[in-house]
Amino acid sequence: MLNHEITSSVQRFIRLPALLAIMTLLCLSGCATMPQKNSLSNVKFSLDRVSDVTLAGIDLMKIQSPQDLDIFQIARATMALSSEKLPLNLTLHLKSENPLANMVVARIVRIGWTLVLDGRDTVSGVMNSSVHLAAGKEELIPLTLSLNMFDFFNEKSAMDMLDLALAFAGADGEIPKGVALKVRPSIDTIFGPLTYGKDILIKPNAKNPVQE
Repeated sequence: MLNHEITSSVQRFIRLPALLAIMTLLCLSGCATMPQKNSLSNVKFSLDRVSDVTLAGIDLMKIQSPQDLDIFQIARATMALSSEKLPLNLTLHLKSENPLANMVVARIVRIGWTLVLDGRDTVSGVMNSSVHLAAGKEELIPLTLSLNMFDFFNEKSAMDMLDLALAFAGADGEIPKGVALKVRPSIDTIFGPLTYGKDILIKPNAKNPVQE
């Protein structure tokens, strides 16, 4: 009986260092992982450019002012105005950057977005396509947006709405003043998913997007 108790004590004594070693490794692994996972919040987003702007089917990328409209385009715009359906379609290119300091690949799996015009929330949508971001790399994410301007700017005159739409078709795809985008990305990494808790408000040429 005494020998059995001695043997059991010896076995527990031998297993103790092994257990301590495993617990130490787990702790070190967790401590090493958490800073890297937290640093993924530094994935950066900015507005790059706009393209493919159309209004009531009229290609505004080729129109500089209302005077450039031909008779057929004027007729189409007039019909759209009379029916109070003035569809504005465009592609907004969202730039995403995974800082080199992250040292891990980030995979954007979802982006909820809302287009903001003149401080007013307009259309919203979700991008569910997967985008892989290697550390230190940038990717452009095209977001296709469509809205009926009468739904949000019916207090404006027809000319004001046309001017607002034409502002999107500026030179070299420049993002016009008064345009912003709210985004809420979901990012997956080898350390697990990361979902931003609040919307990020991105303004043109903003170095530090605001998390609301």
